[in-house]
Amino acid sequence: SYKYNIGVVMKDNWYVLFALVAKENKLCSVLRRKGLDAFIPKIEYYRRDIKGNTLKMLFPGYIFVRSEMKQSDFDNLLYELGEQRDGLIKQLKDDGVTALRDEEIEMFNKLLNSEGILEMSQAFIEDNKAKVIYGPLIHYQDHIVKIDKHNRIAVLDIEFLNRHILAGLEIKSKI
Repeated sequence: SYKYNIGVVMKDNWYVLFALVAKENKLCSVLRRKGLDAFIPKIEYYRRDIKGNTLKMLFPGYIFVRSEMKQSDFDNLLYELGEQRDGLIKQLKDDGVTALRDEEIEMFNKLLNSEGILEMSQAFIEDNKAKVIYGPLIHYQDHIVKIDKHNRIAVLDIEFLNRHILAGLEIKSKI
């Protein structure tokens, strides 16, 4: 995402932290109190036992942080947290950089809402393919490789953190 600041385009970096699942919410709160846009990505999905939609973690143990901070400033902030970073296992880094690649940022900007939730999409089936009519999968219907109609889940051929991305998908009757 881009922010416009007096004619200068400021690009957000996205950082990914790996934390103990039992402590990720607390660590996320600490980061928010420091003024960072930290969130735990969640997926909206259907639960048959409650006959309704609910949320669960998209990537358990992972905290995403959107920030204009450069990598070195972000590293310093994490270091300065000291004991407050309890539960942090590591910052995901590739060649010293944790900021997600531009194409990953673009994908998450399309899939996740402002609260970091991958909302349920709706589709109908035509020619054995899902035709998405509503929701974030509208951008990624060609990436759906499997649909579990019973559990209302779509599996995408897009991998992140070495696993396929799952998304809630309700199949409607064609109008």
